[in-house]
Amino acid sequence: MKHFKEREFSLLNYMCDILYDFYERNDLEHMCALDSLAVGNYKDSKHYIFLQRFGDVWERVEQRSIKR
Repeated sequence: MKHFKEREFSLLNYMCDILYDFYERNDLEHMCALDSLAVGNYKDSKHYIFLQRFGDVWERVEQRSIKR
């Protein structure tokens, strides 16, 4: 992982790293992806689509980790 190297690897931590990188690259305020969608914390439709897809994948990864 690029930003959170001190954390143990997990898919959820890896996704946090991806979201952190997304916010840094696009100069956006750091917050939960779903909160970003709700308050309009994105600059264009590509950001909006990324956040929607990210939220969908997050749900699947979260459900997978709960089942374990």
